[in-house]
Amino acid sequence: MKSLITIQKTFKVFKTLSMIAMIVSFIAAGTALLGLFCVIEWQSAGMLGFGRSVMEFAETTSLEPAICALLSDAVFALTDGFLCLFAWNYFKMELADGTPFTHSGADKVRSLGIQTIVMPPVAVIISAVIYSFFGMTNSADSSNAVSVVLGIVMILASLVFHYGAELEMKMGEIIK
Repeated sequence: MKSLITIQKTFKVFKTLSMIAMIVSFIAAGTALLGLFCVIEWQSAGMLGFGRSVMEFAETTSLEPAICALLSDAVFALTDGFLCLFAWNYFKMELADGTPFTHSGADKVRSLGIQTIVMPPVAVIISAVIYSFFGMTNSADSSNAVSVVLGIVMILASLVFHYGAELEMKMGEIIK
């Protein structure tokens, strides 16, 4: 039982960390979108009035690189935010169940693993489409090896959790 208490405390910490990461990610996405609004205002020479004076001091009138970067950053931040939201939902469910060894919890971990593998490459593809739309190339590193490995580990953990749920069911039957 001491191990289960340690697991619960650890999952409680991860629930809090995933909530913090989710909030930070969504704030970053909002900030990127707010920056995008400001860049578009700047590009349009100040429909609201403040862009024209800024444009007079700008050395360039081409703000497409900033638009691409801000849109791309918003996509990546939203992706991270949703992944953290999904993780938070899992930790919340696991803490309510009192054990990670449930079939529904194992299914949720497997789903989270698949989402962790799929969502970052989708964000990279969306970012590439954004950059190609403006005729630019993105030189940022778009390796997703970490998310693939993490997703595989989660899928493997879900198999262990399914096995643990089966053992708990068998132990319950033996006790009865």
